[in-house]
Amino acid sequence: MTDADVLAELQGAVDAANATVSQAEQIRRFAVLDAEFTVESGHLTPTLKLKRAAVVADHAEALEGLYAKR
Repeated sequence: MTDADVLAELQGAVDAANATVSQAEQIRRFAVLDAEFTVESGHLTPTLKLKRAAVVADHAEALEGLYAKR
């Protein structure tokens, strides 16, 4: 499977999810990060809850790209 195939599969899943919710709830953009969220990486707590501040700090560039005007 190529990166294009993976992105196409993800876009299909997003499109299917968007069809079931209102426009305000729809996913407009997404990014695939080349990182695993683990306790060891500092992105998850020992109870496997996401540490948002750590994710934002480590992936700020990708997040900025999602919110940039196009």
